Amino acid sequence: RDAQESRGLGDVYKRQENKKCFCIMADGHRYHEYGISTGSLLLCQRGAAINDGELIIVKEDGAFAIYLYLKDRKIKEDGDKRILHSKSKAYAKVIGSFNFFE
Repeated sequence: RDAQESRGLGDVYKRQENKKCFCIMADGHRYHEYGISTGSLLLCQRGAAINDGELIIVKEDGAFAIYLYLKDRKIKEDGDKRILHSKSKAYAKVIGSFNFFE
């Protein structure tokens, strides 16, 4: 590889550093309509674009919590769902979920 190509590949790698994926295991049934319940494996991505109505991960007291991101500030938590109106508190976006059955 020439120096220019190598530098370009390094720049791509640096931009993707903040978009790493990771998995966590869900606990609870708050988001059952999304196919998520206790034991679901959630694939999450840092740095992913977050859109209205998507599930996000927030770090709370050293643990991860699932929230529903909604732009409309008139919609409040209903006692079951955690709702977040600010993207700035999002740690990652849930990009997939997997359930395993015996």
